[in-house]
Amino acid sequence: MTTYQGELLEHTQAHAQAAYWFTRLNSGEATAAELREFEDWRRDNPENERSYRYICYFCDASLDASEHEIRRLLAGSGEKPALLKPYHRGLLAGLLVLALALTVFFSWPEPILREEHLVSGAQMLEQRFVDGAVLRLGPDSALEIREYEDRLNLQLLRGQVTLLLADPTPKSVTVFSSFAQARSNKGQFSAFLDSDQMKFAVDTGSVEVSSGTWWRRQTRVLIPGQHIDVDRWSGMKRVQPAPVSPNEAD
Repeated sequence: MTTYQGELLEHTQAHAQAAYWFTRLNSGEATAAELREFEDWRRDNPENERSYRYICYFCDASLDASEHEIRRLLAGSGEKPALLKPYHRGLLAGLLVLALALTVFFSWPEPILREEHLVSGAQMLEQRFVDGAVLRLGPDSALEIREYEDRLNLQLLRGQVTLLLADPTPKSVTVFSSFAQARSNKGQFSAFLDSDQMKFAVDTGSVEVSSGTWWRRQTRVLIPGQHIDVDRWSGMKRVQPAPVSPNEAD
């Protein structure tokens, strides 16, 4: 019978191990053997998985807190507040008005030329765009399209999508999920999404693949014949040559 103290010890150990793996995987120095060891550790115990997700969640959530808010929370309650002179109060008010105006300007909604939700059945679904780009949505796949004046954003919800772009297309094309994205303006590439795994493969042209938040951003540029796997929790794997198809092998 597991005691409360035993459960607490297991929980604490899982958090400590999760903190180690989070730091190691985001250091950029993790080896292939360590990545395999991490996957084994994560699958070994459900508590390990929960602890790692917990740390990822709070590290990402902390990005929304401003330095001022963090300092306010850490400040002692006994500190005497500093009083601003009238001139300084007027200057501060002016800066606040300017900041508000800039916020409104940059957050003003950009016109969307086209917005569409695509879901394929048992057959592949093809869409063509005015600039010559062709989208092929694989069977049992779902995609959100948002087309702007200078770019085309495609959110892959599940399944596979292949892009055939004019050389070069006047708009940049970005295929993304909640944890990875690929951007290009020429050539042909594919994206695959399966739960916490995403894969990008390039046939022609070049594609910039990125994942992670700004403070642990990873970016790779793929050329024809290369592919890369991205894991929601452990990040990017190594760039690999694309596998040879059975027809090419013959």
